Amino acid sequence: MRNAASEAKRLSRLILDHRYGFVLFCFIAAAGLTGVACVWFMWGFEWVFARRITGAWRWVTTPLLFVAAVELIRRFAPCAAGTGIPQAIYAAQNLEPRTEERLAPLTSARTLAIKVLALYVGLWAGASTGREGPTVHVAACIFVGIILLVRRFSGIKVELRSAVIAGGAAGIAAAFNTPLAGVTFAIEELTADSFGSIKEFVIMSIILAAITAKVLTGEYLYFGRLSEPPSIPLSAVVLIGLTGGALGAFFSTAILRGQRFLAGAQARYRYALPAFFGLCLLVVSAVSMADVLGPGNEAAQALVRGEFGAWAWQFPAAKMAATLVTYWAGLAGGIFAPSLSIGAAIGSDVGRLLGASVASCALVGMAAFLSGTIQAPITSFVIIFEMTGHHQMLLPVMLAALIGFMTAKVLGAEHLYQELSKNYASLLADAPA
Repeated sequence: MRNAASEAKRLSRLILDHRYGFVLFCFIAAAGLTGVACVWFMWGFEWVFARRITGAWRWVTTPLLFVAAVELIRRFAPCAAGTGIPQAIYAAQNLEPRTEERLAPLTSARTLAIKVLALYVGLWAGASTGREGPTVHVAACIFVGIILLVRRFSGIKVELRSAVIAGGAAGIAAAFNTPLAGVTFAIEELTADSFGSIKEFVIMSIILAAITAKVLTGEYLYFGRLSEPPSIPLSAVVLIGLTGGALGAFFSTAILRGQRFLAGAQARYRYALPAFFGLCLLVVSAVSMADVLGPGNEAAQALVRGEFGAWAWQFPAAKMAATLVTYWAGLAGGIFAPSLSIGAAIGSDVGRLLGASVASCALVGMAAFLSGTIQAPITSFVIIFEMTGHHQMLLPVMLAALIGFMTAKVLGAEHLYQELSKNYASLLADAPA
């Protein structure tokens, strides 16, 4: 017994003497485990989506499952609602030793479990939702859980705020398989500071410098040219940027104002509202020429391949409506993937009108609409570029993301995730200073 206590004390002293290396190892291990968990989460999402309820029975099952999913969240883990990114943002901005206990529900094991279960239930019912935002939340919960275990058994007080930021950024990287986007997401969203007020000027400077160099030197590529999509005229980029930014501003504003308007009715119509929005989703799906249920990946992939159909003209409005009623219902689910599919359709529609490449315009539209919606232009164009790898499209995608962001800002759109994160300020209400 004495030998065991002596060995434990020696091990504790060894850890303290090598604190940096130990903490680094713990973060590396946590990142690896988080990556595995995110992949399992993705597989589960795809498995459920492939088995979503179809046929006439869904007019009964979808409203009931919407109610069930929302009740899971309300009764067991209110912080599991929505996309999950606002929860990670609020935790990253406010976690410190004195607030850890009050903010624990944002990243607890219970929140994690209910998040996954409620999302799968809603998806099974046909919800128009993605997994990328929830992956950020899932990753942050797992990362924090691992670091809490490390703190408990090592005695080293590792900062939980760092765990939330690392986990959230790892979640974006794992969700899209885009490591650079994880870095930019951490800067733009999770650790927003003075950079947020000058990012449009920084991006504009980069774009203008690159365009100037291109005009003077032409296509100067160190390692030759890979197979690229057709080029896109500047006029199309500008028009897509303006259209995507304006519609993105409308979409994000509708999410926020709809949620605020419904807040007072949630208690009075506790079961009726989710059921009603479930029926609304089915109506939108029934009248749409395209499949607007689920994340929308298949529609975006078809447009990026240049496969334009008559359904693409109505897809942006139908997908926005389907995603809005899903979000207003109070389910767990993300808007990243739906936003990308909406943006792809907007870009391809504009490209079709101008006689430009549908595939190229779809990529540009993704960046413009996503940037206008979430007010994160750098993350938006990095995600698109990393997912496609097309060097020729980098400048058009960057420019469209910047125009979309600035258009939404001029139209008065609020920063979506930052505003949604304020919903969790009640956790710190009456907290001691």
